[in-house]
Formats: sequence, C-alpha cells, structure tokens
Amino acid sequence: MSSNHESAIDDAAWASPWRRRRVGEKVTLSVALILTALLTDPWPGCALVAVISLILILGSARIRPTLLVTVMAAPVAFLLVGALPVAVHIGADGWGIGPLRVSATGLATALGLLAHGIAGTLAVMVLATTTPMVDLLTWMRTLHVPDTLLEIASLTYRMLFVLLGTTWAVHQAQRARLGDDASWGRRMHTAAGTTGSIMLRSWQRAVRLQEGLEGRGFEDALVTLSPRRERSWPFIVMTLAAVSVVWVATWVAP
Repeated sequence: MSSNHESAIDDAAWASPWRRRRVGEKVTLSVALILTALLTDPWPGCALVAVISLILILGSARIRPTLLVTVMAAPVAFLLVGALPVAVHIGADGWGIGPLRVSATGLATALGLLAHGIAGTLAVMVLATTTPMVDLLTWMRTLHVPDTLLEIASLTYRMLFVLLGTTWAVHQAQRARLGDDASWGRRMHTAAGTTGSIMLRSWQRAVRLQEGLEGRGFEDALVTLSPRRERSWPFIVMTLAAVSVVWVATWVAP
C-alpha cells in the first residue's frame, strides 16, 4: 500500500523542487487558478487553467505523470458520477433509450460542470503535490490561526499515516499466511478480523502517542521550525502572467 494517495502526494511534495518555495506564493497561485476555473467559462477559461496546471505540475514541479493520474482518478470519477444526472433526464425530448434521454442543453451543462471540476481539481493539485502538510500548517500559524485548530489538524494528519502504516503491515502479514488461493469466505472472514486488528493497533499507537506528548510536557502547541525561504519575484510574475493569460483569453473569446 505504499502507493496510497496520501503518502504518495506527501512524498512527492517533499521531493518536489517547489518545496523550497514560499508557501504563501504557492497558495496564491493555487487559489488564483481555482477562482479562475470557477468564474470563467469552460472554454477557453477552464481549459487553459487545466493546461497551465498540468504544465506547472509536470514541468517545473517535477511530479510524476503516473502519480498525477493516480491521485486524479478518484476526483474525476466523482465528477463523472455527479455530472451524469445533469446530462441524463427522464422525458420524451432528446435522444436516448427508453425514458432516459440526453438533450443538447443537458449535455452542454454537464460538460461545463465537468470542465469546472477538473480544472479546479488540477489547480488544487498544484498546491497539494508541491507543499507538505507540515509546511502548510506552519504557514497557517504565521497567519495567527488558533493553535488548537492547527494541533487537531496536525494530529489528525499524523494519525492517518499511523492508520495506513498499520493497515499495510497487517495486510502483508495476512497475505503471507493466506497466499493468493484462499476461498471467498475465508477472505471475508480474514478481512473482518483484519479490520478489528487495525482499529485496535491504531488505538494503541494513538494512546502511546498521547502518553509521549504528556511525558514531554505538551500543553498547547507543538511548534515546527520552518526554513527561511526567500521571496521569488519571477514566481510571482509567473503567477500574475498565468492568470492574466486566462482572463484575457476569456475576454477576447467570441
């Protein structure tokens, strides 16, 4: 399960050259692209946002295409399921099979929603694949976000990896004992037992983490030091240029 999305994104963010950029600049770029994807027309606005995001992620950010495809699979599937009821309706107009019909208006609306969703998701990935969560939380602390909220987010994030690590270890142990020839009933019985073991072991590790924090005198916040990052004017200019290109293209488009 080393290919799980969460750890894969985090690993890519730690290894990306953009890790050394200021978090605020990356947040500004991502938010600007998200707002542009939401407020502009599917063509050319959303299409350009998607292209720019892909160029940034696969280009200077050096994220593997296979990783991007993997992390985009679930959001795209969700968007397709959400757009399907918009495209298909029950009636007599349009074309289709039986009472299920697809009209030109419904199809255009569904494709527009799909374009907005994919472009916005790619814009989010610009930040998610280049910024580790610890950097984001540290940056939010500089914005005076309450420590309580940041600690809850930090511990929740940490617990996700504890759960994933435990799940992977138990899965490997079960697979080593059962092999690939177990019956369906045996697999279901093992899955039920595995789920119980995962929850119990995760709870025990969480308790040990709590005891460790209390032993270190934890009272309010676990401050993480952040390396000093210089402002990058070329990056800021690139952000303004990328967003401006989309808005100008949308404005001049017929």
